[in-house]
Amino acid sequence: MNSTHDLAEKVALVSGSSRGIGKKIAYHLLSGGAKVYLTGRSQEDLDQTYNSLSEQFPDQVCRYLGDLSNTVTIAGLLKTIHEDHGHIDIVVANIGSGRSQSGWDVPDNLWEESMQINFLSAVRLSRESLRYMTEAKSGSIIFIASVAGVETIAAPVPYACAKAALLSYMKNTAPIAARYGIRMNAVSPGNVFFPGGTWDKKMRENPEQTRNYIRDTVPLQRFGTPDDIGSMVRYLASDAASFITGADFVVDGGQTRSL
Repeated sequence: MNSTHDLAEKVALVSGSSRGIGKKIAYHLLSGGAKVYLTGRSQEDLDQTYNSLSEQFPDQVCRYLGDLSNTVTIAGLLKTIHEDHGHIDIVVANIGSGRSQSGWDVPDNLWEESMQINFLSAVRLSRESLRYMTEAKSGSIIFIASVAGVETIAAPVPYACAKAALLSYMKNTAPIAARYGIRMNAVSPGNVFFPGGTWDKKMRENPEQTRNYIRDTVPLQRFGTPDDIGSMVRYLASDAASFITGADFVVDGGQTRSL
């Protein structure tokens, strides 16, 4: 797809990258030659991922333990990155959770939690990143959204609304950022399976029902993998996508039907 070192000399930050999709996004950016900052709230997960990736990519991996949904934390990390490297080129907003209450009678606190983690955390990360990128007149910000924000797929309503808001934010902010040479795009994953994830839990709780759901709703009749998402993010972060901004790339095996 891309040359081996298409991201050489780039500095990247991937929020929520100690496991799952975020971990594979970091792997693919590292494969392209970028220096990548891993982040997470679990010391154990973060250290394990850091040690694993450092073996494959010596001197390219950095780590930061903290809550990347908090503005003060985000600003502090970005300041550190800029002081250490002089630039930050790629930011991937990956924090999110599909765990919420189904139905219409959802209490305020669950609505607020879903909006905080799935929408506002990404807004804060992109806003603070833009402070540096607008000065540099370059950069790429990529949001990990969801097919739940693209069309109705029976996901919890607060989660779907938060992801739809994220896509709207990206679409409306991209033209503003473009004036400074900054690209903003989104990737909307479908049903992505990884150990410890939502679909892993569903497979253990009700494997037959879950397999039937994938068979009946996904034309390619399989789960997506974190690699499927990571490779798309690498492409969007690279110069191969230099004329792409304000776009959402749906990676869902054909599940969504809207144009």
